[in-house]
Amino acid sequence: MEIRLGSIVRSLAGHDKDRFYAVLRLEAGSCVIADGKVRRVEKPKRKNLKHVAATGGTVSVEPLPTNRELRRALFPYQYGDGRPAD
Repeated sequence: MEIRLGSIVRSLAGHDKDRFYAVLRLEAGSCVIADGKVRRVEKPKRKNLKHVAATGGTVSVEPLPTNRELRRALFPYQYGDGRPAD
């Protein structure tokens, strides 16, 4: 799967391994991610594209989502079985 703006991704490496994030911005060889809890929208994390995996889910990032919206969108991924609730 391709990682695009608004993609929900899983971290594959680092201290945040196996956490889920939303891609807020793409840069050369990296992406800027946030989850609304540990990594808030105001202070997102830059992560190498090799260290994240796309899940197939998306979240709207235009206009920039609030931390609450991100937490709600990522909740089924973080605390469920990795799939969004129907």
